[in-house]
Amino acid sequence: MKKLVFFFIAFLVVGCYANDSLIDPNKPKFETISFDVVQKSIVIETKISDHLNSLILGWFNNKIKVNGFDGEVKFTISDYIQEISTISDGKRVDVSLAFEVEIYKPSTSKQKFIKGNVSSYGMVTGSYNLNELDTLIQNTQNNLVLKLSSDLKLKI
Repeated sequence: MKKLVFFFIAFLVVGCYANDSLIDPNKPKFETISFDVVQKSIVIETKISDHLNSLILGWFNNKIKVNGFDGEVKFTISDYIQEISTISDGKRVDVSLAFEVEIYKPSTSKQKFIKGNVSSYGMVTGSYNLNELDTLIQNTQNNLVLKLSSDLKLKI
């Protein structure tokens, strides 16, 4: 009888602490992008969340590579927009940003500009909690930076 009581108490305690989320956080896997320059810099001209800031800086520092002898690449992030709207039985998160890349090589006096806009969205419907909404926002931001990376690679 003691074993049965112990089992039910353990089951009850574990059940109270279980926190199964319907939305799993995703970890983006970025491809490496190389520039034929010697120096790189990034400027973020818009207000962004701490999560998005660390995601962009991590991507820039770890996946944007320079392998040249001359020149500079300057990456600028601007016009970040995040909107959370109510849809029937849930929420929708829309995020977008604009970017510009300036590649300058003084030895050849060449300057190249790449401009783009990327956007992403995510939705949650049914029963959800605030943690799941936060996870949805972060996943949508993760997808935004993945699209930024892919778009930039296509335009180089």
